[in-house]
Amino acid sequence: MTKAADEELLAVAKIGAPRGLGGFLKLHSYSGEYGHLKNLKAVLVAPEKKPDQARMMKIRAVDTGEWGMSAVFEGYDSPETACALTGMELYLARNSVSPLKSNEWYIHDLVGLKLVLGGAAVGKIAGVLDGGADPLLEVQVYAGGAHVLVPFRSEFIGAVDCDAGYMELLAGWLLE
Repeated sequence: MTKAADEELLAVAKIGAPRGLGGFLKLHSYSGEYGHLKNLKAVLVAPEKKPDQARMMKIRAVDTGEWGMSAVFEGYDSPETACALTGMELYLARNSVSPLKSNEWYIHDLVGLKLVLGGAAVGKIAGVLDGGADPLLEVQVYAGGAHVLVPFRSEFIGAVDCDAGYMELLAGWLLE
């Protein structure tokens, strides 16, 4: 995989701690899917949330199981050297990431959407956090500028239209 200057990059996984003695590093897929990662021979690796600092790295070996997936990167073939990559993110071009199913979105596409309540824009999505059971939307409220967390659940969030640039809020009291 090579990167063209105009390709949009999406973070697809985070590199975890070394696993075993051969330099394997646990990969934590952001989508929960590993199929799109298994056959990669090279991938862009960068510090978290810094795709502009990405560098191409060759993948020497992969291991998969019920626990997920791990990989060995060329030049990092011992636990001691591999440890330097822990916390980095894997980036792929949008056309190489895991395909979306119905009612799924890339976090990248949710950030920046207007939050609409009863037809009026009341805030924007500033970030998406892992909330355990459900993701939490970090909303910057237009009135006052406060940041509040809204559970990304069907009883609180209605329509999501990334192309039109909005997400519908069903429970306005969450912004109080």
